[in-house]
Amino acid sequence: MAAVAALIPLLTAWYPAIPWEALVAAAAALLGAGELAQRHEDSKTTAALHETSPLDEAARLQVELTKLEADQTH
Repeated sequence: MAAVAALIPLLTAWYPAIPWEALVAAAAALLGAGELAQRHEDSKTTAALHETSPLDEAARLQVELTKLEADQTH
């Protein structure tokens, strides 16, 4: 989205009849929409990082099993 927003002002050179203010407003709207989309994706990533993984429980059980096996061999 940022690349498209950066190209919008170039339209003033190609189409001088289009008011530049409208193109700048369109570029700003695209950048704003891109920022909102990025924040939404970042919030999903942060939420996923704070969830416990099923693999964490499996690792904990493996540690317990290893301790039990070590105790039985002594």
